[in-house]
Amino acid sequence: MTDDKYTYSGTFTGSQFGGPGSHFTQNVTTSGQSAAPDLVRLEALLADLMSRVAARSDEIDHPERAGRDAQELLAEAARPAAERDTSRIADAFRRLRDRLRPVADFADSLAKLADLLTKFLPS
Repeated sequence: MTDDKYTYSGTFTGSQFGGPGSHFTQNVTTSGQSAAPDLVRLEALLADLMSRVAARSDEIDHPERAGRDAQELLAEAARPAAERDTSRIADAFRRLRDRLRPVADFADSLAKLADLLTKFLPS
């Protein structure tokens, strides 16, 4: 821990984003070869988004809830396609989008995330 910057890694449950400068890191493994690159990209997009959330946490109501939504997105996307609950992905993204809407700078990150999430939903 240095200069109000917290780094979290490993397996998480509950809220992990608690203070200014905190960052989101989660390692996910999956057995599906075709999903792996998309999952890695999703993890990177969420990590970038949560870094931005941490940096602007004073402008966001309950930034820790945005972290919880991001974790739910990643966890559900990491499940095998046959077990994936697409309504949980959609609901978590909707909550995340609504929490970050007051900060216009998040629009581009959310658009990229929405585009990638379509690969985890049935056609």
